[in-house]
Amino acid sequence: MGAEENMDIVARIGRSDAGTSSTGALAAHLARACGHVLVDARVIRQGYRFHAELGDEIPAFFNRRMSTGSTNLAVTLQAGFDPDAEIAARGPFTGHSAWAVDPFSDCRSTADAREVIEAHDYHASLWLARITVGMQMLDVHEVADPLFIARHPNEFRAIAEELVSVGILQAHACPVCGD
Repeated sequence: MGAEENMDIVARIGRSDAGTSSTGALAAHLARACGHVLVDARVIRQGYRFHAELGDEIPAFFNRRMSTGSTNLAVTLQAGFDPDAEIAARGPFTGHSAWAVDPFSDCRSTADAREVIEAHDYHASLWLARITVGMQMLDVHEVADPLFIARHPNEFRAIAEELVSVGILQAHACPVCGD
């Protein structure tokens, strides 16, 4: 099978068939992912909990915990922003440390975040996915590493399927990384 055919197979991995994809296809999909996720109502439906900002050092985040039976896992979506609102308010990549418009600023619970996400004027904001395996925090590329997969096959599959189902973006399709 040629490289183009392999790329086509991996590009077709979607939320519905993540559980039937091969380990290699999932690894290739994650290796090309930038780590960003567009947060919309799907995130709440999949069981992510919203945690309000915890002071200046820990911004608001979404989190979902899982277990393989022997290891605890978590996917955390952190440092969200709305690329469209940022461009409209300040222009692209102005280096400001705060959002121009933070739709989650008044949220204190998952129910509050759900109201924001389900509002008619909300459009998906971009958040960075970070993975925790036991006590170790990883980025998406580290999970796709062959050594990680060999050492943690069950954990890899659970994480990969979760990231695909939550809509991890491929770098070329990301509004920030694709430029």
